Amino acid sequence: MGTMSIDKKQLNCIYVSDSDFGKQIDGYLKSSKKDILFKDIKDKTVSETQWHEILDAIDAEVKDLLDFSLIDNLDKNSSFSSSDYIKIIENNPEAFRGAIIINGDNTSHVTAATQVLEYFDVDSAGLEKTFNSEDIVTKQTTDEDSFI
Repeated sequence: MGTMSIDKKQLNCIYVSDSDFGKQIDGYLKSSKKDILFKDIKDKTVSETQWHEILDAIDAEVKDLLDFSLIDNLDKNSSFSSSDYIKIIENNPEAFRGAIIINGDNTSHVTAATQVLEYFDVDSAGLEKTFNSEDIVTKQTTDEDSFI
């Protein structure tokens, strides 16, 4: 992405903090042990250029990000330009569905808080498939092992 900072060690989250989903995603992301840059679209706008970069990365249209039931006099059959839908998000941030998570080259639109788990660098912590001949390691054995 050209206009947005991307770093594999940092999660960028574009969301609405006071939504039920925003409150959940906040907790999940904070437990990822990565640096997090939260961008609450109620307080800080995302530029139209950034929206287009995000939409290209997730292969979606702006209207796919909206919950039309939360917008008066508008429904999913409405037909507007992408610029118009971006203005609708700016004026109705509570209608933004889910969150956009950017981590390095990986950008996704998440609508369930549990989808964030893919951004946790969890490894198998030395677990190997055995035929009950060895005890399974269930505790951290090195500094690099991660358990959830």
